[in-house]
Amino acid sequence: MPETTFRIPALQTQADADAVMFELQDLPCVAQAEVDLVTQTAWVQHTAMIAPEDILAALAEAGYEAWVA
Repeated sequence: MPETTFRIPALQTQADADAVMFELQDLPCVAQAEVDLVTQTAWVQHTAMIAPEDILAALAEAGYEAWVA
């Protein structure tokens, strides 16, 4: 199962981390996700049916610009 790490510089508070985690867990084909506020990253384990670009688009739509780390 693919794993992708995203850099999300907008992660400033625990509320931001919680919001990103909610967005990631709400996506179809995401098996597991972890958000690290200290490193401003999110690790996502997902099926091949969702591309990292799709995850980036969902994060951007939620107001969190990100890129693949």
